[in-house]
Amino acid sequence: MLYALSLVFLAFGLANLGWAVWPGATDAVEILAPAGVLPGAPEGSSFSSLAEYALALSWPRWLRVGERGQISLDIAKAVPGDDQFEEGAVQILLVEPSLFGLPIDPAGRTQVNLARGQDLSLTWVVDARAQGTYDGQVVIAFGFYDQDRDVMVPVPVAVVDLSIQVIDLWGQGRGLAVWSGVVGLILWGALFVT
Repeated sequence: MLYALSLVFLAFGLANLGWAVWPGATDAVEILAPAGVLPGAPEGSSFSSLAEYALALSWPRWLRVGERGQISLDIAKAVPGDDQFEEGAVQILLVEPSLFGLPIDPAGRTQVNLARGQDLSLTWVVDARAQGTYDGQVVIAFGFYDQDRDVMVPVPVAVVDLSIQVIDLWGQGRGLAVWSGVVGLILWGALFVT
């Protein structure tokens, strides 16, 4: 009888620990932003990309309650040496991730300058606080200064829809699952020895 009960505690402990340490899946998308006038530019404008860029966006497919994940954007020139950069010119990149219901750090729009030959990596932290499925998007745009109106004009390059599922195990997060798993293994060991 004690042997059977010890096997129940072993299964319970291993299930909790397995769930707590199982690596999460990641979704990703790669986008090519062509050089030249951008398709999303206002009609009649000459807003253009100064080089052909390869954009790689990745995000966690699922997170455990209480866990933190990352949304990452990597930007590199697709064709080295082939660009339309003038001396001292920069490409202004605007990126804004949003997930309804999940906090993202840093929040809001991020603006960075890309110089000739520069690769760039940007990362946002997602804090999974409550169970559920959270849909959102990442807007990637190039910014251009309109001297006539004295404003920055964002020209969309890509809008990526994303979804992150936050899960729990029997109402518990990762920390409690680890604790329950260790207690299950200790009880298994105590019952197995007796």
